Amino acid sequence: LTFDCTTKAEHVLEHAELWPELAESGCLFVICALEIVNDEILVRLDKGHTTADASAAIAVLRQHGIEPRPSFMPFTPWTTPQDVVDLLDFVVEHDLIANVEPVQYMIRLLIPEGSLLLGQPDLDTYLEPYDAGRLSYPWRAAAASSDELQAHLAVIVERSVANEQPLAATFYEIRRAALAAA
Repeated sequence: LTFDCTTKAEHVLEHAELWPELAESGCLFVICALEIVNDEILVRLDKGHTTADASAAIAVLRQHGIEPRPSFMPFTPWTTPQDVVDLLDFVVEHDLIANVEPVQYMIRLLIPEGSLLLGQPDLDTYLEPYDAGRLSYPWRAAAASSDELQAHLAVIVERSVANEQPLAATFYEIRRAALAAA
């Protein structure tokens, strides 16, 4: 019997003593919402971890033979194209290309009614009126090039899925686009 679990990066670290038993019991991979590798944005999102914590959590899991399967949300109102490049570099540095579905590289933050983010003073600059059909507040990035990059990555990902392109090929196409935007 094998299984996987989903937990926060800080919980991987907080409960490091549990991973040997979970690995021995058949845990093959762990999904963690790492979101982005910009610590200022992680604080804004109240994620409870830093980029260093994400690296440490990956190391803890791999120490016990458990593969991390991170999820990302690279596009926020504060994201720059360089933030996306930094995220892609993090993926390479931690040998995660085969562990990340390409759609993860194009995800945009959703801001629903009642979101705690709505209390952030500088967010209003980027928000449009609430869209009841989408159940969220549309927003534009501080850097217009980020919105353009996100749209471009969406096209790359949709095409790669339709063509059943290998993950690595899609990753490097995404990386080329992000480097060009940065």
